[in-house]
Amino acid sequence: MRPRKSGSQRRGRPTIEDVAKKAGVSVMSVSRVLNNSAHVSARIGAQVKRAVHELNYVPNHAARRLAERLQSHNVAFLFGAPNALVLGEMVGAAFAEAAAAGAELVLIKLEGNRDLARVRRTLANLGIEGAVLAPPLCDDTGLRQSLSSAGIRIVAIGSDDRALPHSSVGIDDRRAAYQLTRHLLELGHRRIAFIGGPPRHRSSLRRREGHEAALVEYGLALDPALEWRGEYTYGSALAGADRALGMDPRPTAIFAANDDMAAAVMSVARSRGIRIPDALTVCGFDDSEIAVIVSPQLTTVSQPIGAMVRWAVRQLVQELAAIERGEEPEVHKVVLHHTIVQRETDAPPPDQNIRSHRHAGGGRAID
Repeated sequence: MRPRKSGSQRRGRPTIEDVAKKAGVSVMSVSRVLNNSAHVSARIGAQVKRAVHELNYVPNHAARRLAERLQSHNVAFLFGAPNALVLGEMVGAAFAEAAAAGAELVLIKLEGNRDLARVRRTLANLGIEGAVLAPPLCDDTGLRQSLSSAGIRIVAIGSDDRALPHSSVGIDDRRAAYQLTRHLLELGHRRIAFIGGPPRHRSSLRRREGHEAALVEYGLALDPALEWRGEYTYGSALAGADRALGMDPRPTAIFAANDDMAAAVMSVARSRGIRIPDALTVCGFDDSEIAVIVSPQLTTVSQPIGAMVRWAVRQLVQELAAIERGEEPEVHKVVLHHTIVQRETDAPPPDQNIRSHRHAGGGRAID
């Protein structure tokens, strides 16, 4: 029986991947040594040159072109299954910032039942040095640990968890939800329902905490019948909204933890002949594109999604550059400003004669 040939023997001559494996470094590091980059440590340079000599590796034209392309940092934007409109804004901002920073950006969708070992292999095969984690991946402890143990630098979006060992950017979800609920209370609402998100999202917990804190501050008892959980999707909120709007007495206001679920509430209300905002106030969170597509336009929390993504990509590239120079990267925790945008779906409860002033166009911010 013939002995099995190695990958390089089958291909006839060693590849840049063979050199990287033998040297115990990334393909990116090999390419930099071959191109005489100044940003390579002496130790790595010696390892690569020794592997090149032992394998008798000679770069071909294709490998040279790969090496030239790999001079920039290779980074990945990892996402799960967010709102398609929000994802579009994230992707556009990520590509724009990566291009400005001279980095190569790869988009990778991770399924809920992901195999972490396979994720690591995929990123290694692509020569990925660092990854931006979009929500809810930013809250996945197992994924973060797996990537970090593989030497992949991480920056998280949509996270205000100051205990994380890597850089992150987000808003104060708890405070934002508290402020929006206070706005409803100040309008006169006392029977306010809340649609939360899935427990795997830390943002879902923080938004519920903020909502409940405002109710308690006003001396209102927390009523489990007025809270239910969705999945941050339109479809997941329909059944709960139908039950809530069938209650007697029904809520005078419903605060949904994202705009998709708020839009579902509006659809159910319309099917029941409930006028918004005259008979029901509805508010959302995120200020995604659907907030201005629905009619009437949605009152919601606006968070600077594009700014968060741009900051995350820029921060990741800066950290990778510091590592390349042999420096310890600085970790930063950034909390950006949010705004409550009042549009057309909020008003005092129907048993009050007061009506708030409506603003045409994009709405107005509430401090």
